[in-house]
Amino acid sequence: VVAETRSSEAFVAMCLLTLAGTSLLTQKLGFSDTLGAFLAGALLAETNFRTQIEADIRPFRGLLLGLFFVTTGTSIDMELLIREWPNVFTLLAGLIVIKTLIISAIGPRVGLTLRESVRIGFLLSQGGEFGFVVFSLANRLGVLPLELNKLLIIVVVLSMALTPLLNDIGKKVADIIGEKFEDEKTDNSINFEAREPVVIVGFGQKAQVLANFLSTPLASGIDSDAGWPYVAFDLDPCVVKTSRELGFPVLYGDGSRPAVLQSAGISSPKAVMIMYTGKNRTVEAVQRIRLAFPA
Repeated sequence: VVAETRSSEAFVAMCLLTLAGTSLLTQKLGFSDTLGAFLAGALLAETNFRTQIEADIRPFRGLLLGLFFVTTGTSIDMELLIREWPNVFTLLAGLIVIKTLIISAIGPRVGLTLRESVRIGFLLSQGGEFGFVVFSLANRLGVLPLELNKLLIIVVVLSMALTPLLNDIGKKVADIIGEKFEDEKTDNSINFEAREPVVIVGFGQKAQVLANFLSTPLASGIDSDAGWPYVAFDLDPCVVKTSRELGFPVLYGDGSRPAVLQSAGISSPKAVMIMYTGKNRTVEAVQRIRLAFPA
């Protein structure tokens, strides 16, 4: 209902209301309000509106991330870190090694290559933010001693601080493994659909005709057996739902906004087709697209 109003302010307000309501509910049930925020984020991420949501909350992300890391850094007990540094680094190394091995082993079983599995293993080997919620709850319930709780928080914080370094290490290790154990054709494969799709902004009847044409081999060349990859955007939730049921790759959001395209993983579209019916709206969309993609 809120999406049908096409009001960005109302849309953001509803997202924040969902977040606050879920946090309040979990707090009333005796759990952490952070758990409620996590559940609200997971819930919203599974909807058709996720690209628009990510674009709308982008201005808040930098501010809240900075606040999060500042509060996280101040939660470290420096005296405990200095006194128990052998245990801290032992736990830190164990956490990184065990998570890297587990994720690297699971990756090939879910369709990833060995190179991708190793790199993702290093990238996700740190402790997660949800650990703070668990440790806070354990401390409140008296499950863990206070000193052990602080020690585990230090380990998680340090592992998160090492994420950029682990990413670089994972990339180098993955490249070495890929050169030795994987075929060159596999390494050089390109997900063309994800890199350069045709973007259709507005998915009315004419846009559907265009989408059907792009799906034919004629769109990409006479010698090709497949059509040209495309992604469509529309601000009508009913159109998005119906189109997705029919098999069209349609996302909810204003596709003329560069932030929405970036949220959908589109950095260099092959072409952008503005299919709005109103002249003024079409001109505004074209101007935004030209500013974002001048070439």
